Amino acid sequence: MPGRNETRVAVFLGGRSPEHDVSVITGLQALKAIDQDRFVAFPVYVTPRGEWLVGESLSERRSYLPDARTRGELAEVTLSLGEPGRGVLVPKRSGLFSRRPPLEFDAAVLAFHGLGGEDGQFQGLFETANLPYTGMRTLASAVFMDKAATKRLLRGLDIPLLPYAVVSRTAGGLPSEDALRRLLDGIGLPCIVKPVHLGSSIGVGKADTVEEVRALLPTIFRLDNQALLEPFVANLVEYNLAVTRVGGAVRTSAIECPKRAEELLDFRQKYLSGGSDKGGVKGETGDSQGMLSLTREINPALPAELEANLRRWAVAAFEAVDGTGAPRIDFYCNAATGEVWLNEVNPCPGSFGYFLWEAADPPVRFTALLSLLIDEARARHRESQLPDDPVPPEARLLRRPS
Repeated sequence: MPGRNETRVAVFLGGRSPEHDVSVITGLQALKAIDQDRFVAFPVYVTPRGEWLVGESLSERRSYLPDARTRGELAEVTLSLGEPGRGVLVPKRSGLFSRRPPLEFDAAVLAFHGLGGEDGQFQGLFETANLPYTGMRTLASAVFMDKAATKRLLRGLDIPLLPYAVVSRTAGGLPSEDALRRLLDGIGLPCIVKPVHLGSSIGVGKADTVEEVRALLPTIFRLDNQALLEPFVANLVEYNLAVTRVGGAVRTSAIECPKRAEELLDFRQKYLSGGSDKGGVKGETGDSQGMLSLTREINPALPAELEANLRRWAVAAFEAVDGTGAPRIDFYCNAATGEVWLNEVNPCPGSFGYFLWEAADPPVRFTALLSLLIDEARARHRESQLPDDPVPPEARLLRRPS
């Protein structure tokens, strides 16, 4: 097509994370929605074992998880670190007569959820490789994927937060009930026990007694090295909204209020409830309500002060880390007392939270949202460049041979 932009975008999906499958769905949705008049997009699949695979079949959902036949059509690649500003994926193994050429790209769309992708690890890799990537930067990703660090970071701001305690996995086994009682002094019972570093629903449980707290820890410690204890919020209502930066101005999305049939929403109910013969997860394109088939109310009628506070607190959390991307900020509310607390920040929400932006005022379609994220990634990369030799003359201790 004449005038077609050949900017190449690599969509990274999957990963060594309990949220691997959700990341695949988010990545495939992005592949379908990316503006094909501006970008040429292709998937890079990170398997649960950490391999990087590329190939045409990865554009289709039926190729996940790849069987032996599909795997034979794919190439394992690694990222070259010697091409600043240009992504180069180099095949790791190839025969003399089946040598594959390197794959190049101009920007990376990171569609990871959870550990090993949303938590700063990939962000740090792309910073090291000096490549543009979407979403929050390394520090913000690492802090916001750590629920305890999030509380420590935001404590000095005018944002209400629940008290908490952290229980760490140790070689000595589970903490004693007496040790747990001391940790619970400022929290009380019932309480919520959840992983510090995983997604918003995985491994979360409610405990009415110290014995139940202790019984929940082994499940969490199989997936995470720390557990968080928080007070149980009665009469719980959740409010979620996303934040992004458009043309230098920070704006917020529509607000969603998930509807709950139970006190807690486990992972399968949140991501796999409802409707289809494929586990209830909606289609790969941008015309469903996102990967969450959970029933929700979008833009619920809220008191003006509550809505203003939710938006103000979300923006404050975003700006505390010089925010980029389009993170979703989740709040807890006690419907009986009106008390509200920031629960967590999701650096890369499921489906990029596009349904929150399509219901915003003014609306932002999924394709436009992805273009904004890619444009921001490339602009941030340009702004962060240093001279080829960043050592100032007065700091030079070494001399080149004459």
